[in-house]
Amino acid sequence: KDRLATMALHRHRPSKGSCGLSPLLFIFTTCLLLLHAAPAYGNEVDDAKAKRSNKKNQHYEIKQNLKKERKKRRREAKEQEREKMLNAMKKKQKQEKRNAKGQSIPPEIKETADEKIAWLRKRVEKSSSKIISLAPDSYKEYVNNGPRLHWSLVVFTARGARYRCSLCHQVHPSVVQLAKSMNYSLAQPTFVMEVDVQHNQEIFNAVSLSHAPVFLMVPPTTSSKAPKVKTLYKKLPDKFRLNAHNNIGIEDLRKFLSRHTKQEVELVEEIDYNVLFGWVILLGMIVAGIYYSGDKLFKLREFKLPYFGMAIVAYIWLMGGGMYNIIRGTAFSGNGNGLSAFFHPSNGTQYGAGGLIVGMLHFGVGAMVILMNTWALKAHQPEGSKRKVLFH
Repeated sequence: KDRLATMALHRHRPSKGSCGLSPLLFIFTTCLLLLHAAPAYGNEVDDAKAKRSNKKNQHYEIKQNLKKERKKRRREAKEQEREKMLNAMKKKQKQEKRNAKGQSIPPEIKETADEKIAWLRKRVEKSSSKIISLAPDSYKEYVNNGPRLHWSLVVFTARGARYRCSLCHQVHPSVVQLAKSMNYSLAQPTFVMEVDVQHNQEIFNAVSLSHAPVFLMVPPTTSSKAPKVKTLYKKLPDKFRLNAHNNIGIEDLRKFLSRHTKQEVELVEEIDYNVLFGWVILLGMIVAGIYYSGDKLFKLREFKLPYFGMAIVAYIWLMGGGMYNIIRGTAFSGNGNGLSAFFHPSNGTQYGAGGLIVGMLHFGVGAMVILMNTWALKAHQPEGSKRKVLFH
């Protein structure tokens, strides 16, 4: 037992020198770990500093770019203001030159131009539409030949019955409204003139026009030359011409005129006082009838014939294009003879009389179909049956 105890005691006793080496190993291992971890920590710190500096640099660049853009915008605004001032000064100088040129017109030239303006003003006063219809001689005298101190808005059109120009008829109301809105008391007035191919085939052939309508702005001139019709038409730039299209309206014509003449035209909306007076009288009669004979009027509800008659009138009016006639302002009849007085020769438009005739034909065909159906039902109806039919 003693021997076993001695062996156990010797087994648990530390060996010589072990007690001094283990702390040194611990210290050495710790130092190695610290040395290994120190560079990684230092790299993280450097990365964070680099990120902060990059952000600062980015903010600085953004601020500098914003400053540059502001300076650029200010510079552009100043340049635009300078350009506007220069353009205004140039326009003023041009206007002064024009005024000086107008004042320096020789007396004989001014007298001739004033005579032309006086003649054109008389023609405008005589015309109900304020449009001057020109013949070949008057076109050469007042549009083509100089001197002239007026602007000419020339409408090359083909409103004759045999030309079938629906666009010419569609544009004509806008031309009339523009002509009635013009101020003819100006020193350089603008006259609206019409050249119809039916009476001016010579002019159309001279300028080689094969389509219509075409609008032409002819500017004033102090020259006394009388060029050929074709020469003047070809000499004018394209900006002085306007080819009509389906969507052209009064605003397009007004802008076209104002762009060249530098005159703002205030459009005049005409009121047909005869029609207005007629509507007032009709409404007054209806109100008076309801007030004095209201009971008798309400008894009419027992009768079907008045309602049937009103339905027929409404059907004929609608099928005949009544709303189209109101919107387009079409004439009731034409100037021709026979069917041409009632049916318009152009495609895409009509007269009011022709529309009513078509509406009555529609109603007649519909009534015939209904009557034939009713008679057929009566013919095949067995005796003694009480089957209902449309008409008795």
